Order: sequence, then structure tokens, then C-alpha cells
Amino acid sequence: MLSRPGLSNIFKSLLVAALLVGVFFVGAGTITYLAVRGRTVGVPNVVGKSKEAARQELDEAGLRMGVKSEAHNDKTPAGVVIDQSPSAGMIVKTGQIVRVSVSLGAAPVGQNPQK
Repeated sequence: MLSRPGLSNIFKSLLVAALLVGVFFVGAGTITYLAVRGRTVGVPNVVGKSKEAARQELDEAGLRMGVKSEAHNDKTPAGVVIDQSPSAGMIVKTGQIVRVSVSLGAAPVGQNPQK
């Protein structure tokens, strides 16, 4: 059986170890928060631009482009962005994907265009 002074030393050692573990987790949490937070940018308006021009503009802003749909549109030539999400002006983190819908041009005769 340990004497009182022996228990006191064990308690102090455990307290110091717990304090060091706490400091480690606070530091790791702070670093993780700062790394994940990242830089923010405003989403540029790419509606009305060609798919290639939209991709280039989003790349320059630090964003990525994903095509969510392609649809026939009587009012917009093929290859032109007709919709985007998130919308222009929204503040997002760099690296986020901006999803666009691209026109396939007018629907072939006999098909109903999607609007």
C-alpha cells in the first residue's frame, strides 16, 4: 500500500498529464478550425457565358465548376450557361463547386424544350 506522499506524487503526475493532453487538444482544435475555415470569395456571375469561359472565370476566383444539367432552351445558344448555384454574389469558401446548367440550344423538331 502506498503512503500519503506517494499518492500525492501520483496525483500530481496525473494532473500534469491531463493538463498536457488538454493543451494538446485545444491547440489541435485551433489549428483545425483555422485550416478548415479557409479564404472566402464572392461567386462570379457566369450565366450567359460559354461553358469554357464560365469554367475559366470560376477557376480564377478559386472555385470549381460542375455541370448539374444540360437542357434544350429556345432562347439560349448551345454551350451557354443558363443557371448557376450558388447564385452570383454569394460568399463561399474557395474550392467550393458552383453547379451550372448548360443550354443544348433549341430542341430538335418534334421535341418539347425543357424550361
